[in-house]
Amino acid sequence: MNFIKSLIYTVGGFVAVLGIVVLLTVFLQHLRKGSAEEVLMGQRATKAALEKIQERPFTTKLLEFTRELSGIFSWKSLRGTPVFPQVHEALKNTALLTTISLALSLLIGFLFLFTAEIYPKTQIFLDRLANGINTTPIFLLGIFLIWLFAFALRLFPAGGDQSTRDFILPALSIALKFGSRLFLLLSQYMRELDTKVFILRARAYALPSQRIFFHKLANCVMPFIIFWLIETASLFSGAVIVETLFSIHGLGSLLIFSLLQYDIHLLFVNLTVIATIVYITSLLQKELGKWQHTGRI
Repeated sequence: MNFIKSLIYTVGGFVAVLGIVVLLTVFLQHLRKGSAEEVLMGQRATKAALEKIQERPFTTKLLEFTRELSGIFSWKSLRGTPVFPQVHEALKNTALLTTISLALSLLIGFLFLFTAEIYPKTQIFLDRLANGINTTPIFLLGIFLIWLFAFALRLFPAGGDQSTRDFILPALSIALKFGSRLFLLLSQYMRELDTKVFILRARAYALPSQRIFFHKLANCVMPFIIFWLIETASLFSGAVIVETLFSIHGLGSLLIFSLLQYDIHLLFVNLTVIATIVYITSLLQKELGKWQHTGRI
């Protein structure tokens, strides 16, 4: 019975998310009156034809779009190309960017954390550095990295998505912020663990600082996992800026393109993919939070 309720809740939540995406997509279409049709008409458009398009109410467009959903897998963009292959290709690039960003974030966050633990005098400096990076807009970090590593040092390309090497700088732009947030979060948990009995006992037995660090780190696994699940939405918002800045054909840049072109079919599929990923991660975060609260993890 609990499984059925959970399944109904999950499916119902996804349907609600899908409904919100539909409303948002049609609203964006309605905001720019007759955008897609107007583009297709081009110079052949007459004043009467444009007025007829612009007079169509929101509810009419919503019903028409809802009816079109049955043929979603055969949708084409305004350029006449299939929508799903475009989104699939963009998703692969975003997934690669996210994976590299995650790896670099772990490296930066744990490096800061290990340094602060082994050398306590660096704690204040690292806290200030992490706070400074965390409050810096991501596009400024990206521009600085382009100037430093692409133009000054000429170590990495300034943009593109043809090879894994092209993703290093954009991933580093994201990783600097998320690694700093990870350090600030886990360092707070580390300080709280210093008052626990098993840590006090370990220090009393004069265990090496490195060993105590890994003992404390093992108790931060769940906060770390929940942190990354919560930050998924922020990761995508950062990807929109970074992909545009570094000319990466990912979900973020595709979303900007579809918005500028008012390509409704491409916009809807893109938003649906992003919303689905965020929804799944939010469910995982919620379930992990429950298990942690009940002591099952």
